[in-house]
Amino acid sequence: MIFKAIFQGLALGFALALSLGPSFFALIQTSTKRGFKPALGLAFGIFLSDVLCVLLAYFGVAQFFDNPQNKLYIGLVGGTVLVMFGFFSVFQRKKVEEKDLEVKAVSIPIYIIKGFFLNLLNPIVIGLWMAFVVTVSSNKEYTYIHILFFFFASLLTVFFTDVLKAYSANKISKFLSDKVLRIISIIAGIIIMISGLIMVYKVFV
Repeated sequence: MIFKAIFQGLALGFALALSLGPSFFALIQTSTKRGFKPALGLAFGIFLSDVLCVLLAYFGVAQFFDNPQNKLYIGLVGGTVLVMFGFFSVFQRKKVEEKDLEVKAVSIPIYIIKGFFLNLLNPIVIGLWMAFVVTVSSNKEYTYIHILFFFFASLLTVFFTDVLKAYSANKISKFLSDKVLRIISIIAGIIIMISGLIMVYKVFV
């Protein structure tokens, strides 16, 4: 039964890894523009926020996020963060030199924090993990150990696939011109901005 829980957790992790949310585009943009190490920090921050969402949902703090008033604030803050992140990605024109990448590599904790809040302030992410926790916990065949292995497998799968995305994007970026990288950055920024605006819009609908 433990192997079944692990297998199902892996399946969920791969399914989530295929989603093209704001975090995905932020990850690709960071990797192509700043380098692999900052993107790795961003991926780790996303991973930590996913772990926190699972823990909060599992230990009964989910009702905080279900509160309409709290959802309003989370949606507004999260949407605003995404819009600002996308805005700076689109309009920042500074060319990144090698020395800049070295400085950014030292500031990896900043990217961890950015990834953490970028993911945590997305109500969709919170809602998804809450739904998964409720569904898995309601399985009568699963004990605490099975649930632990299930989410251990799914969370690690999401993290390692994010790392793979960042690594692949960084490798590909070395063969692309500055103009192409700039276009990728603009496209990613626009998508992130749109995601943020949609998030804010849904708060008032």
